[in-house]
Amino acid sequence: MAWLSFLIVTAVACTNPNEFPKQEKRDEIHFGQGGGFTGAVSHYILLEDGRLFQKGWQDSTLTYIDTWPGLFTRQMFLNYKSLSLDTINVNKPGNMYYFLEYHSRKSPTHRIVWGHPEYQPEDNLVTYYNTLHKMIKPNS
Repeated sequence: MAWLSFLIVTAVACTNPNEFPKQEKRDEIHFGQGGGFTGAVSHYILLEDGRLFQKGWQDSTLTYIDTWPGLFTRQMFLNYKSLSLDTINVNKPGNMYYFLEYHSRKSPTHRIVWGHPEYQPEDNLVTYYNTLHKMIKPNS
């Protein structure tokens, strides 16, 4: 029994923090933008522990980008609900579009898409998105 415990602890300790967790289900915030001439998509995934990954737009690979400060990360997860973003039901993409998704372990994914020239998104949505996007390091 002690040997089994040792193996489990060793396996957990050897997990690479730069790898996207496959087994563990946590809440995630997905955000990004896409469209235009190339149709390219910038897709980022923020985990509850502050790790940020970028999802490849052609092959869906996940690449570790950075780890954001815990206080900032917790605030962004709390703000999604406190700003009532979870009540916005918009799917108005344009040639260029922006998206925000909340993947919860307790409820279905909530997705907001905007960019159509005739749709004016709520200020709190734009501010929230811009706050996330500005935290990405320029070389990411």
